[in-house]
Amino acid sequence: MTNNVKALIKSLSDRDFDVRSGAADALGKIGTPAIEPLIESLSDKNPSVRFWAAEALGKIGTPAIKPLIKSLSDRDFDVRSGAADALGKIGTPAIEPLIESLSDKNPSVRFWAAKALGKIGDPRAVEPLIESLSDRDFDVRSGAAEALGEIGDPHAVEPLIESLSDEDFDVRFWAADALGKIGTPAVEPLIESLSDRDFDVRSGAADALGKIGDLRAVEPLIKSLSDEDFDVRSGAAEALGKIGTPAVEPLIKSLSDEDSSVRSGAAKALGEIGDLRAVEPLIKSLSDIDFDVRFWAAKALGEIGDLRAVEPLIKSLSDIDFDVRFWAAKALGEIGDPRAVEPLIKSLSDEDPSVRSGAAEALGKIGDPRAVEPLIKSLSDKNPSVRFAAYEALAKIGEPSLEPLILSLWKNDEIFLNI
Repeated sequence: MTNNVKALIKSLSDRDFDVRSGAADALGKIGTPAIEPLIESLSDKNPSVRFWAAEALGKIGTPAIKPLIKSLSDRDFDVRSGAADALGKIGTPAIEPLIESLSDKNPSVRFWAAKALGKIGDPRAVEPLIESLSDRDFDVRSGAAEALGEIGDPHAVEPLIESLSDEDFDVRFWAADALGKIGTPAVEPLIESLSDRDFDVRSGAADALGKIGDLRAVEPLIKSLSDEDFDVRSGAAEALGKIGTPAVEPLIKSLSDEDSSVRSGAAKALGEIGDLRAVEPLIKSLSDIDFDVRFWAAKALGEIGDLRAVEPLIKSLSDIDFDVRFWAAKALGEIGDPRAVEPLIKSLSDEDPSVRSGAAEALGKIGDPRAVEPLIKSLSDKNPSVRFAAYEALAKIGEPSLEPLILSLWKNDEIFLNI
């Protein structure tokens, strides 16, 4: 046992409870050498120390299970909550005690017990968690809904559908999220939730429908592209991107939405769908006033891979935002047109290292011998990521670069250092 560990264990007896709490937290990061002193700290007179001891033991794992289960009966609800959270991190041996804690008199303990059971994912918790969807406390109902989504048992579908009508918007949101993880039986109720009075619930329903990917959701989601809330419109755009081609024209229209996050979501979705109808509208979005929209448009054009985007993407290599320049370089590499070689060579001198790396990677994908000498020069770049990208690019280009590459490696054998 090191002197530092001994000093921290000694600090568990400090007269100041903040010091004892901090020592418990630190010992949890160290691990098993501190387990016995931390178990003793579960009986500390101060609840804050007991809480941090429980958290620390949760990090240590299996050897701490029995004392943590005992702490589920602590007189202080914060300690019981911390013990529940810690047991969730350890796993299955604590299922039954955590199920019992779903009936704790304190709602915070019931909430953390539900969260812990969701993390563990044992099907034995499904029925007790379904019962907790009727808990008098909305936080507990939310935690139970979230946990049921993590477990993913189809038996929870009907109770979760009922929770889409809960009086609390958080519960409705987590019920929608859970149903999205479980799947198709919930499509119609989730479509109804696209009309919920709370925008978070509508957004959550859109996200869930995107995960399920059922074509029945296309028309309702298209309607949500006109929702009064931009988060809902953005969520609907992303969901439609996951579902696919039936939504191309409405998504193209959303590239002109007043909110930049909606325009970004539409650009991202159109890239995922990959329909050629989106090329010209996405090229137009390369001039959007918002840099997020421009980089999603660049990325989308790279995914679609149409030659019409080459010249506009070359122009974007001079964008004021480095993210846009990076994705323009990446996109040009994906398209692979030789017109991009000279502009990409110029980008090897960009002020931003990520852009230089992206340009090197793109030149490697295109494979044009004109890039060999500039890439050899990049092997001496001050940034290790750029040097590595240049090396990989030269290796992809192959024979024209092998002799100068080998010579450079002899002269500069630290290419892989500090990466």
